[in-house]
Amino acid sequence: MKHFIVLFAGLLLPLVRRTTASPAPHLQRRYGDLVVHEKRAFNDELEARGESNLRRRLESDVTLPLRIALKQRNLDALPEYLLSVSDPFSASYGEHWTHERILEAFAPSPKAHETVRSWLVDVGGFEESRVSVSKNGGWVEVVGGATVAEAEGLLKAEYHIFTRDEGDDVVGCQNYSLPAQVAEHVDFVVPTVQPGIKLVKSEKKRRSLARRDLPVQARDLNVGRAIPPGSLTGCDTAVVPACLKTLYNMSYTPKATDRNTFGIVSHYPLTYLQSDLDTFFGNFSPSLVGKSPTLVSINGGGIEVGPTSDVGEDGWILEYAMTLVAPQPVQLLQSGSAQTSVGGITDISFNEWLDAMDGSYCTSQGGDDFTYDPQLPNPFPGGFADHSCGTIPNATRPLVVSNSQAAHEYFFSEFYLKRQCNEFAKLGMMGVTILYAAGNTGVAGQRGYCLDDNGSLNLNGTNFTPNWPASCPWVTVVGGTQVKPSAASSNTSTAGSHPEEVWNQDLTSGFFESSGGGFSNHFDSPAYQHSAVQAYLKALGKDGKGKFNAKGRAYPDLSANANMFVNIDNGAISIDSGTSGATPTVASIITLVNDARISAGKKPVGFINPTIYSPAFANAFNDIVDGTSQGCKGLQGDRGGGFKATKGWDAATGLGTPNLGVLIEKWLALP
Repeated sequence: MKHFIVLFAGLLLPLVRRTTASPAPHLQRRYGDLVVHEKRAFNDELEARGESNLRRRLESDVTLPLRIALKQRNLDALPEYLLSVSDPFSASYGEHWTHERILEAFAPSPKAHETVRSWLVDVGGFEESRVSVSKNGGWVEVVGGATVAEAEGLLKAEYHIFTRDEGDDVVGCQNYSLPAQVAEHVDFVVPTVQPGIKLVKSEKKRRSLARRDLPVQARDLNVGRAIPPGSLTGCDTAVVPACLKTLYNMSYTPKATDRNTFGIVSHYPLTYLQSDLDTFFGNFSPSLVGKSPTLVSINGGGIEVGPTSDVGEDGWILEYAMTLVAPQPVQLLQSGSAQTSVGGITDISFNEWLDAMDGSYCTSQGGDDFTYDPQLPNPFPGGFADHSCGTIPNATRPLVVSNSQAAHEYFFSEFYLKRQCNEFAKLGMMGVTILYAAGNTGVAGQRGYCLDDNGSLNLNGTNFTPNWPASCPWVTVVGGTQVKPSAASSNTSTAGSHPEEVWNQDLTSGFFESSGGGFSNHFDSPAYQHSAVQAYLKALGKDGKGKFNAKGRAYPDLSANANMFVNIDNGAISIDSGTSGATPTVASIITLVNDARISAGKKPVGFINPTIYSPAFANAFNDIVDGTSQGCKGLQGDRGGGFKATKGWDAATGLGTPNLGVLIEKWLALP
């Protein structure tokens, strides 16, 4: 998993200065009294993001990409709809919805379109031709944007320019107002109180992974070492596929590869080298030599070959995932915004692959928030002049999607989090299993820092830092474990009942990485996990109270090995660690479960959380009871304040690690 912060926006173009006349009083009264729709505490939120340096009011003739998100219908029933096809005790378990049924159920009402459109014309003074509704009906856009003068008159807001700590100029307003009859149909308006839209695009350099490369002469070693059946010999210091197969009872061979699909999302270029894959396969899965993942290009994404030092974590993720599910083909959902943006590599957006998966969510006509998402089509010279909107056909949509990147929950706006989380739920309703990494810094954020009482990451922060999308209740989150030295010290079958513990890795710099876990500050604990989480909190007692939201959605849901993956990187043997490796391992296991169900004439498992938390699946996981996740730097030293592994669910390893054989047996028993 890589931590990142996404801050990319469209160009703001100066236009001829114009003035906007105030609408007639009777037009204002027609839509009701003005009410403040959103506001933020400028000082706290901007300072937390390094945007506290106020420069000036934004000039009135600058153009803003004004877009209005309409409230979707039936969102209050979304959990009920999702659970009706995901809860193993439901009479409609496995009866996943079609894409057309999703569209019909959640589209905004015709009255919402009519009210907002007429308000923009009557009160905003925009010509009819300047007001456009997106294809999915979820957004209303002012075509070509609105000047600052027009936006301020419409929203009763004031736009200012701030300077970030890193030098970028950003735009924001403290609050904005809508007429009462309009507000009831509107989720939010962008750009307004979001963390800020850039005036200029800054270059971002790709973060490199912490990696320990073995000496060059190690490439001549037999990395495909034989491990006695049932043994974990050496798996505490060098994990190979046989270790994972032993740990998780992975002896199943796929049969329905023509009807099953498995996708891995990649946001970065220089994804893999075929020569690396072939060297790895030659040692561990000879039948795969010469095989590549199936490329699914999103926004121009492709496979690039560059300097050897730039090949990233996707290489070893593919090496393991393709080996574990062979001969099942693996799709590589490759985003292209980082490759096609000019002037270097940008940060990444989860909305890109969601747009490609679901055309109804696609926001090319006004939905992406340019605070976080790239503008597509890209207006920069040489930029990608298209947008992958619903480009993945239903027939080839991956049934399991593995995501190894994550961000911090605190950074995103409330509406952005909810809208994206709702989309994860809709994909679950269509039978897609979505897995995200829990993170590599325990309860903390980047570099082990937690949040202070003002919402800032700093050395002395003691409020735990939830990850995103891990804190969304409608995804499955994967934490990390490691093999105990005692379970790896013999050539005989020594796995025992508890061969794993919480992943904690001491890097050469003295900084520890460990399994992410915690509680959301935005989403309540869902019903499916309430019993398991309450039992953990009761056992936890006062330990850690006040540092996290005990009523929030808790994660991870389950775990897998995150430690010491032996892989081939740029022709040399490398050892990498992280929940980036744990997540595709679990995704591979769910893909094999799907194969068994499809082969038996049944539906894929879809959203798995209600099932795995049910009592019937209690013995399908290896309970992890040893170890503690990382805490905040500001609590009891580098490793203080994290969550302990206990019997049952815990906030370090979730329900435990999967047993594929038992999972197949139990899922085959369901309709």
